[in-house]
Amino acid sequence: MLKGGFRPVGEFKHVAVVEFVKVEFGDELCRRLAFAFNNVRRKRHRVVYEQAGITTEREASEVIGLAEEFVNRVGVMLEQGA
Repeated sequence: MLKGGFRPVGEFKHVAVVEFVKVEFGDELCRRLAFAFNNVRRKRHRVVYEQAGITTEREASEVIGLAEEFVNRVGVMLEQGA
């Protein structure tokens, strides 16, 4: 986002990042990532402000795997100068 000149501002920064990923990448991996990140974002809010212990180890592992795929994809894009 920052490389492209965009910066999330205001109260809903996490939502802005999720929406940016959906628009900027647009392929199947990124749609899955955006969906997963949005779910994690909502769950994080619940854990921080309402109810602890609602995330399973399996959920965490799946999201970590998706995040690793995403980081790898961004790394390739940066190397290519995208």
